[in-house]
Amino acid sequence: MSATNVVVIGRSQFTMGYRHQQEWSWLITTAFFLGNVGAGLFLVSYATGLSLGAGIGLLIVGVGKSAAHLLYLGRPERFLRVIVRWRTSWISRGLIAMGLLLVCGVVYLARYLGASFVPHDVTVAFGVAAVIAAVVVMVYDGFVLKASRGTPLWNTYLMPVLALFYALLGGTTLTLVVQAGSGATTHAQLEWLEIALLALNGVLVGLVIVTAQARQAAVQAAVALLTRGPMTRVFLGVAVGLGIGGTLALVGVSIATGSVAALAVAAVTDLCGHFFVFFSLLRVGLHPPLRPLPQPVAGHGAQAGVSR
Repeated sequence: MSATNVVVIGRSQFTMGYRHQQEWSWLITTAFFLGNVGAGLFLVSYATGLSLGAGIGLLIVGVGKSAAHLLYLGRPERFLRVIVRWRTSWISRGLIAMGLLLVCGVVYLARYLGASFVPHDVTVAFGVAAVIAAVVVMVYDGFVLKASRGTPLWNTYLMPVLALFYALLGGTTLTLVVQAGSGATTHAQLEWLEIALLALNGVLVGLVIVTAQARQAAVQAAVALLTRGPMTRVFLGVAVGLGIGGTLALVGVSIATGSVAALAVAAVTDLCGHFFVFFSLLRVGLHPPLRPLPQPVAGHGAQAGVSR
């Protein structure tokens, strides 16, 4: 399906066509992004014993993601109504996991911050609980997208998988930067893990595009807008080209030369790509028409139409 054959209509129009979802844009992308990189940074820093990185990860989740959610919801009391639906709602489960990550993470880090009265066994137990909560925070946004049946592009298990591995990539990138900036011992394995995750995320993004051809027309229409429509420069240029290709090249330079500057720029390109891959996927989310669109009459062609 070509982007020029995708008829996208405005919310208030009563003609037949695909409708852009209007609810999720910059703020919710920011919440997704900060939750992913914060939880990923905590997890990778925990695995490498980098307490500073784990603390920064908690701040990103606790301050950044929470603030973005508050701005999106508008009123703090809405959090309470969301949380009580944990049996059926991934949003509720994610917010609970955020709270557990922050509480358990602070207890885990207390011993490293000088609270020697905290028993070692307690530190270990709360650290494990924080890691489990961090994994939930890393994937729950993807499950929220997966549960959005009214937007068929998102209704695939590729969404939580993509969220998980982008979170691991962001966490690995920031852990390397924190290690380099704090003078901590740099784990060479992390640089190779970074390259492997960049390649894997490139494959996952490719799968989102390729598998769309075997899915319903609304998914094909959304991917047409993503790859040959108004979001092409953002998605292919920034998210894929800069975020994956550019970061891969810069990490290679960093490994070959030991350049901290190359690593710092790689962190910027990686995080830009991370943000804009999810922003792009959100912006091209299309609601299918209530009835199938009429097929163009042979010989007359199809007029491109994008009306907002």
